[in-house]
Amino acid sequence: MRVDVRPAATRFVTATDWVESRHSFSYGPHYDPGNAGFGLLVAHNDDLLQPGGGFSEHPHRGVDIVTWVVAGALSHSDDVGGVGVVTPGVVQVLSAGCGVRHSEHNASDSVARYVQMWVSSDDAGAPRYSRADAAAGVDEFRVVASGGSDTAPLRLRQPAARLLAASMSAGRQTALPRGMFVHLFVVDGAVLLGDVPLLPGDAARVADGDSLPVTATDDAQLLAWAMDAEVWRPPPPDQGAERAAG
Repeated sequence: MRVDVRPAATRFVTATDWVESRHSFSYGPHYDPGNAGFGLLVAHNDDLLQPGGGFSEHPHRGVDIVTWVVAGALSHSDDVGGVGVVTPGVVQVLSAGCGVRHSEHNASDSVARYVQMWVSSDDAGAPRYSRADAAAGVDEFRVVASGGSDTAPLRLRQPAARLLAASMSAGRQTALPRGMFVHLFVVDGAVLLGDVPLLPGDAARVADGDSLPVTATDDAQLLAWAMDAEVWRPPPPDQGAERAAG
């Protein structure tokens, strides 16, 4: 089993006068060849969007984009007719497929906080947009979006990935979802992953292992991706040199 803990303070940060975005992986101007993703995840951003702020129309292709709103409201509009507003307890999926253009804006009078996650997916077929009530499980993980056979509120185009959410009360324990690659993110609160403490904004990447216990040391909101495949990524230059030499 490999457990790689990524503290909140180590995340890339993009900050302007209208948005602050904390990136788990290489994103935009932030590039680290050794941190381009994990499993099928290619982006995992924790955003604070100011009232009146937003992203003008821009393109995506070959990814499933899942949005989990923590506070406030986020509006969505795309060029294939998808329109909606997402609030806490409602999850949004934009499967970009062969290509889509969309825009997003803060639809509230307060700061909107949301976690937006991209998984690599099929770049064939028409794009599709969906949203649904998808509350976190109480003291356990509940599937909120899946491309497999799970009965999930929302469907992904990527069959080897599923997103689960848990709302944990202090002192309660559950099990980390199983998968070849599991990414755990602490939205709020504090937990122990096994005996490793995780605080708000911390993440853990677990590979090649059995499930671990997750114990809430404070009331906590958790998001976990369980993935059974990975995107091929070139190794960092030093690792590539070692392989070539070997």
